[in-house]
Amino acid sequence: MPEQDALILTFSHLADFPRASDALHMLKKVASLVKPIMRVRGWKVRELAEFYPDQANLLGLNINRGQRILVRLRYPGDRSLFLPIEQVVDTMLHELSHIVFGPHDGNFHALWNQLRDEHESLIRKGYTGEGFLSEGHRLGGGRIPMHEARRLARTAAEKRKSLTAGSGQRLGGSGPSIGSDIRRTIVGAIERRNNTLQGCGNTNHNDREIQQISETATRNGFRTQAEEDAANEAAIAQALWELVQEEERQRYGGYYIPPSAQNPTGNGGGSVCSSSDPGTGNKAPTGAQSPDSTAGCFCAGVPVGSATGLDM
Repeated sequence: MPEQDALILTFSHLADFPRASDALHMLKKVASLVKPIMRVRGWKVRELAEFYPDQANLLGLNINRGQRILVRLRYPGDRSLFLPIEQVVDTMLHELSHIVFGPHDGNFHALWNQLRDEHESLIRKGYTGEGFLSEGHRLGGGRIPMHEARRLARTAAEKRKSLTAGSGQRLGGSGPSIGSDIRRTIVGAIERRNNTLQGCGNTNHNDREIQQISETATRNGFRTQAEEDAANEAAIAQALWELVQEEERQRYGGYYIPPSAQNPTGNGGGSVCSSSDPGTGNKAPTGAQSPDSTAGCFCAGVPVGSATGLDM
C-alpha cells in the first residue's frame, strides 16, 4: 500500500567507489530514520546524495534549503570504510536544520537540539527505520488500521524500554560505563557537537566555490529514484511519533508546543515560519537569515577519525 507523497525523491551514491550498494543502502537507512521528523514539519528533500570531498573534515552540505543535501558516508583516506550510522544521521539532522535557519545562531541550535531529541526518543521507542517491526521486511497483507499500528508501536516501545532500562544512551555515543569519569563523558559529548560546527564554509567560501565542491565531490554519482513509502510503514512510524509526543506533553504540560511546518522547533524554540522555497516547499522563518538560494550551508568538523574528531 504505497504512500504517494515521498519525502526524499532521489538518492545519489558514488557508483565507482567500493561497496557502492552498501552506500545506497546507508543513504536509504538514514532517510528512513529521519522521515517521521520531516513528515511532521512538511519538509521535503529532492535529492540526498553521498559526497566524498577532498577536504577531509567536510561532513555535509545543504543546497537551496533542502533541494539537495550531501552527506559524507566514508572515512577520508579509506573509501571502503563507512562512518558509524549515528554520525551520518546527526549530520543529516544538522543539514535538515538548515532548511529553516542558515547561520549557526541560537535559533539554529534550538532546532537542531529539538531534532536530536526527537530522533533519540524515536530510537528509545524502538524505531530503527522502515521495516523495523518486521526484521527488515516490509509489512504486507493490506493496509493495517491505525489502532493496530498504535498497538504494534506500543508493544515495540515497551519491549525496547525493558531492554534499555538504565542504559542512559543518547545520540553521540553510549552511556558512561561503571567507574568512568562522568565529567569526561560530558566534555566529550560537547566536543563532538562542536566539531560539526567548526570550519562551516558558508563564511569561508563563496557561492561558486561551494557549487564547485558539490559538483566535484559527487562526480559519477548514480541517481536512484526513491520508492514510495509503504502506507503501513508510515502508519506505524506515525504511531511511534505519537508516543514520543505523549512524553513531550507530560514533560511540558500546558506549555507543550508540538513541532509543525509553522513552528518546526516546537518547545525547542519559538520561531514561526511563513515563506516557502519554491523548489521544495520547505519553510523559511520570518525575519531570519536563510541559506543562500544557491549555496545553502556548508558544514564541517575536524578530520573524521582523528583523536578529537566527530565520533557519534
